Amino acid sequence: MAEFSRAEVEAAWRRRIALQDADDWQGFGDTFTEDAVYIEHHWGTFVGRDKILAWLLPAMEKCQGWTYPTDWVNIDGNRVVHRWQNRLPGRRPDGTYYEFPGITVMVYAGSGRFSLQEDVYNPISAQKVIEEWQAAQPGRTGR
Repeated sequence: MAEFSRAEVEAAWRRRIALQDADDWQGFGDTFTEDAVYIEHHWGTFVGRDKILAWLLPAMEKCQGWTYPTDWVNIDGNRVVHRWQNRLPGRRPDGTYYEFPGITVMVYAGSGRFSLQEDVYNPISAQKVIEEWQAAQPGRTGR
């Protein structure tokens, strides 16, 4: 595997974060190599950019208004590992966010593209936060 400079790897990661922050999920998906592997422990493993996009675009449509602040990032060679929050819109009455953490591991493959992404989070905690957030929405009664 070719080694890339830290500056190149970090620039590619920052570009992905900018696309994510802009809710440009097509652009985000285009940062995968043609043969990339996306491992999402709750939803499955997707092989190839087309299959990743076929899952990613509808999944992220359900997350309108969410943000994904980064807690920390570590770049080691071609590998990028970062911890983030899935932050839903609004705050609880006590001022805290409706959010749950996750960790992503990615492998940079050059030319601004990644060949692997693996997301790890606790789906039970995620569901609890989402249900709490849904219950707090004005005019919402039940599911």
